[in-house]
Amino acid sequence: MIDPDSDAVENKEASARRALESYQERRRGRRDDNTWFGDAGHLQKTVDRARAADGMDSRRASILEISDEDGVPRDLAELAFDIATEEGLDPAVGYELVRSGLGVAPPEGGVTSAPGQPEVDRYLPTWMFSPLPPDAVLRERMLRFSFRRLRSLLIEEGDPGEAFRRFANEPDVGHYGY
Repeated sequence: MIDPDSDAVENKEASARRALESYQERRRGRRDDNTWFGDAGHLQKTVDRARAADGMDSRRASILEISDEDGVPRDLAELAFDIATEEGLDPAVGYELVRSGLGVAPPEGGVTSAPGQPEVDRYLPTWMFSPLPPDAVLRERMLRFSFRRLRSLLIEEGDPGEAFRRFANEPDVGHYGY
């Protein structure tokens, strides 16, 4: 078992490799054969098919069911699913990345959740709305940055294994958890 507190290159690469292998194994189990062909184009086609409205509900339900079995909090799994879909990443890949704990580092200065001055409607009293908890804002930002970075590497690289390895070797990527 890999110590998630250690951010040695080997441990980060192993976590990325484990996330990709878990994704491939879940696809094999769901489809009864290996539908993964090892190229980013196939992954993108899978994402595009999954984004169809009729398939999203069953995908969401299956990922939430898996998250319950794995002990991942349901709200985190739902947030990861939504953000992965918005960022154009297969939600199952996003879930496996969350499960591995590997992600882009949080900003050093933290985040603020206080509402800013309204730019569109100056009569909208934003001070009446309670700010989001800083942890929720930080979690969402980390998920977005991680998913965007991984997706860009998957598009750039021809080999998903290499894309995951490069993601793990980025200087600001580590086992930060979500």
